[in-house]
Amino acid sequence: MGMTSATAAHAENVRRYYDQNTAAFDRLGQGGASIHRAVWGPGVTTRPEAFHHVDELILAALPEGVAEPRVVDLGCGLGASLMYLAGRAPIRGEGLTISPRQAEGATRLLAGAGLGERVRCREGNYLDVPRELHGTADLVFSIEAFLHSPDAAGYFREAARVLRPGGRLLVCDDFLTERAPSAPPREARRLEAFRDGWRVGSLLTVEQVREAAAGHGLELTGDLDLTPHLELRRPRDRFIAALVAAGRPLRLRGEYWKMLSGGDALQWCLLNGLLNYRVLTFTPRG
Repeated sequence: MGMTSATAAHAENVRRYYDQNTAAFDRLGQGGASIHRAVWGPGVTTRPEAFHHVDELILAALPEGVAEPRVVDLGCGLGASLMYLAGRAPIRGEGLTISPRQAEGATRLLAGAGLGERVRCREGNYLDVPRELHGTADLVFSIEAFLHSPDAAGYFREAARVLRPGGRLLVCDDFLTERAPSAPPREARRLEAFRDGWRVGSLLTVEQVREAAAGHGLELTGDLDLTPHLELRRPRDRFIAALVAAGRPLRLRGEYWKMLSGGDALQWCLLNGLLNYRVLTFTPRG
């Protein structure tokens, strides 16, 4: 399916963002190949557990009684979540990332872990999922990838195509709170800094996401708020906030700088109730 010029331009921006920043994410993060956030959910006592808390939620969503569940990660990054799942369940997994650099890195990591026969990550746009994946997945998920989509309805269209009847879709990401759309100018500027810095295409309320998914036959059946379990305002985060504040008058525009500015804005919006970090579960109607 062809993309509009605006959608294609946004996809190129996201591709460039991850090609240029993945090494920095990996260096600054503490979760190995995972470039997602640590979540200190119920029962989590160690940092490795925090980095894989969302992976554990996905693991728990695998269907019972299926010998080899088929799993598709839309926006797989370096494939860390698929590797984690494959190390704990007999899944067969497929990941799509818009970044060729991430696809190459994921392929190396999977081979090194001995998982190349069961899990594959490749370059691709989740708004145009390869036809051979249609109707193949017992479980589809995206972690911190949905919001990059410039077309929320298109994301759910493709996810619905990939799911088998009775399958599940899990989306873990940042969503606008109900008061965010009417935020005053100062707060709205923070949201815009997040959108610009992190190449955000779909920053929506849960209700807006529910409507977009319903348009493609997917019903919202679960909503878990993980915001209270995030690490916010760590010493490193306070240092970055001070750095961004000092650099703001200089109007710096490099990719790395925009990434730092966007991350600082994200933290501010989470702390001030404009955004929350949730796991939404969808199932096909009927």
